[in-house]
Amino acid sequence: MTRRDLPLLGIAASLPLFGLAVAQYPGGNDWDTAAAGFRFTENYVCALFQPLAINGLENAARKFAIPAILLLCLSMGYMFWAVSRRCHERATRKTIEIFGIGTAVYTFLGVNTPMHDLLVVIAAIFFGIAAIGMLRMLHATRRLISVLAGLLCLGLLIALAAMRHAGMRPDLAPITEWLLFAVAIGWLTFVYYAVTMPDRSLTRPRPE
Repeated sequence: MTRRDLPLLGIAASLPLFGLAVAQYPGGNDWDTAAAGFRFTENYVCALFQPLAINGLENAARKFAIPAILLLCLSMGYMFWAVSRRCHERATRKTIEIFGIGTAVYTFLGVNTPMHDLLVVIAAIFFGIAAIGMLRMLHATRRLISVLAGLLCLGLLIALAAMRHAGMRPDLAPITEWLLFAVAIGWLTFVYYAVTMPDRSLTRPRPE
């Protein structure tokens, strides 16, 4: 285990905490306030963080969900910063650094404050901008798989926005949000490990 692996350790530590949070959620969702427990297809991520569950009971999930999202956001913020350090193009580097770290900050604040709706929208916008910066880096070196994974993230982000704010299949919004959550973290982690290899810079084209 090296310092390079600390973000992965943080993500790994957050997963069982999220699992405990899901197991402790009392119940209720936007479609059925009396539903028992937590359902990934019907509950949004933020349901785990509210003082009261949707069914009105005290939300026991919260004490596990808050440290879980803190570990996850710290890991994400560090990975965005580390990826940006490998970019020699100043504008792209600053885009990834500022908007990537901002994504982590606003995600944590968004699920833990009364200004949830506004801060989550800001976090989504910040992530989209940071992702575009990373895609610029990846495209320059013809890393097709990484580019496609990044485009999938942006596609899920746009789809979720359409579901939540334009009324297009809102019933699919919760599972889309969880899928975006998982794919975005996986993509960021993959790119982080790719660029933090010794003497590796994504702004220098790979040799044919």
